Amino acid sequence: MRRLFAGLAALSLVGLLASPASAAVAVSGPGGFAAGYLTPVVVTAPGEAITYANFDAAPHNFVASTAFIPKKLAKKAKWCSGYDKGKCPLFWSQTITAGETTEVEGVDFLEAGAQYEFFCSLHPNMKGTLVVR
Repeated sequence: MRRLFAGLAALSLVGLLASPASAAVAVSGPGGFAAGYLTPVVVTAPGEAITYANFDAAPHNFVASTAFIPKKLAKKAKWCSGYDKGKCPLFWSQTITAGETTEVEGVDFLEAGAQYEFFCSLHPNMKGTLVVR
């Protein structure tokens, strides 16, 4: 069963990465909680969509770890309601399970030429860098 799941995950991943890209893609794979993201560096352009895909059996997400939305802009970000004031991450994704994808929220807050650290809030050892061209 594990081989079947791994094979299906690999085929899905190839399809996701090989399709015409209008969005950056961040991916976690099998054993992500220990090995980290399959894409520890994600490159995007300002305003470009970012898709997060989880091919691990464990649930994961894609969240800014050191950049936060200014308090006056936090009302525009629906995900901020779950965070203390001043601690709402600049970008955020839903927590998803094996084989799911989701759009990363907050890409409109990203600045050209900047780099942002991200992590999985469920597995803080999963870390990476988002580079905005």
